Amino acid sequence: MKDPLEELGSHLKRKGLRLTEERKKLVQLILSMKGHFSPEELLKHVKTKRLPISRATIYRILPVLVSAEIIQQSLLTEGQTRFEVTWNKDHHDHLICTYCNKVIEFQHNTIEIMQREIANRYGFILEHHVMELMGRCKDCRN
Repeated sequence: MKDPLEELGSHLKRKGLRLTEERKKLVQLILSMKGHFSPEELLKHVKTKRLPISRATIYRILPVLVSAEIIQQSLLTEGQTRFEVTWNKDHHDHLICTYCNKVIEFQHNTIEIMQREIANRYGFILEHHVMELMGRCKDCRN
């Protein structure tokens, strides 16, 4: 398997773009992040690292990284789009607490099988999916 920068370089080349040093540094920072992040949280990390990367560059590169399958857009909590690194990570789904925004990642084979069965029933080729179940975590229920 290619490394993520090689994959991004190939992806950008197909779009007629280059993998600039600025983009490389930003992707390396994103790949080092743990958990889920918003564009604004990423911008704070950029500033902390004193990288010369603008807010506009961050907002432009995120959709490119999604289409290159390096990150995934998800978790629409409090109206804010969040992202997570998916490169070289196993698929998982999310339980999201609508009170405290806690995210619990889980895997369940039966759910995955049912999704493929449903897709097959409708003649649909499933390429990927994001499952987010919203509710209240046990801490917030008490």
